Amino acid sequence: MEGDSGNDIITTLRSDLAGLQYKRDKLISENSDLKNQMLSRDQRVFEQQVEIDHLREQNARQNAIISSLKKKIQDLEELHRNLQAAQGRSDLTVQTLQRDNRYSEEKIKDLEKKLRSLELECHNEEQQKENARCQFHDLIRRLSAALDADFCDSTHTHSPESLIIKAAELVQEITRLKNKCMNTMENLSSLEQDLRSCRDALERSNADKEILQRQLSSQLLDIERLKQEKESLAVQNRVIERELHEARDKLTHCTKNLNVVTDNVNQNESMIVQLKEDLRHRDEKYQRLQAEFRNTMESIAILLSLPTRFVEAHESTIKDRIREILSDNKDKSVQIDALRDKLGMESQQLGRTAHLHDQATTRVRILEDERNMLEAKVHKLESELNALELSRESLRKDKANFVAFLERLSRTLNMDELTQDVGIELHTESIMHRAEQLARLESDKIVDKVSQWVACK
Repeated sequence: MEGDSGNDIITTLRSDLAGLQYKRDKLISENSDLKNQMLSRDQRVFEQQVEIDHLREQNARQNAIISSLKKKIQDLEELHRNLQAAQGRSDLTVQTLQRDNRYSEEKIKDLEKKLRSLELECHNEEQQKENARCQFHDLIRRLSAALDADFCDSTHTHSPESLIIKAAELVQEITRLKNKCMNTMENLSSLEQDLRSCRDALERSNADKEILQRQLSSQLLDIERLKQEKESLAVQNRVIERELHEARDKLTHCTKNLNVVTDNVNQNESMIVQLKEDLRHRDEKYQRLQAEFRNTMESIAILLSLPTRFVEAHESTIKDRIREILSDNKDKSVQIDALRDKLGMESQQLGRTAHLHDQATTRVRILEDERNMLEAKVHKLESELNALELSRESLRKDKANFVAFLERLSRTLNMDELTQDVGIELHTESIMHRAEQLARLESDKIVDKVSQWVACK
């Protein structure tokens, strides 16, 4: 009877121990699964951080490109203002040259009129000079003829007094004529001087006319050159305006891309914060499970300990202690068999056997108490296992939601046939690659539309 009860206790202890070992192995496997999930979550968090760093780097490059484009736009605007100022100065120069040309033409016309009037006056003075010379020669001839006639007639018809009077008159007339002749000579000399001055003025006016004509030709060449420069500046101005429009379009496109990248960075940062929070909760749960596992091992070690021997809370020592208990049980079963053989021959030892029976009964009660404690521990471990099952189910739901999100995103991007038989990581990479392709296509379409719009304008 005592042997059967001992075997039952041993069997129940073995079954409880096997159940606990199975639960321990299951907990260890679930713990490893949780570790793998946390490692994969850490890997995803690291990838998200790398992607965020890449997006920040791209954002910095786009900011640098935007600043360079802004600087280029400012330079183009400054060049445009300088070209407009140069164009205004060239227009003012052309206007001043045209005004000087008109003034020179009018001055040339005035000088030509003065030259023609001086030529007419010179011709009139020469005619007057010739007339005066003819009159003077006619007067001399008439005077000589008159004097000869007078001298011829004086010996016959006139008295000496009349000749003296006539001579005096002639002398007076001669002096008068001399004075008149001197005045005429002075007038002729003054007329010659005026003629020379008119000729000099005419030569100077001709020289001024040639100089003005040369200046006019040079000014016309300058006007043509300024017109060509004006046309080239107008062409450069149109090219600069077109480049300015293109740079403004690029700036708006870069600003839109920057806003999109900033939104993506903010979303990724919020997702990283949420993932870090989930990781922290999983770490706390894992630490709590490890603490509960250590507490369970310590409680099992306390249950297996004896007053004379303390069992440490390690798996190897607990297994050694269980093996020792099993060997002790085997020894005790051998002793019980020996006692059963000696039962008929050693009746005198009945009291001792009864005492041993009492000890065995007390031991059975102790073992039953230990069994109850172990059952309580088993119920506690089962409740913890249910909690772990609930957490595992929540993880499965999160995974299912994430996979559904990826499938919806792949259907939205028309990639459901391509990503049908691939894993989650390849699925995510293909979706990211497809999103980058769509972003590049969208940017190319925007650039084509802008170029077509600029070409139409």
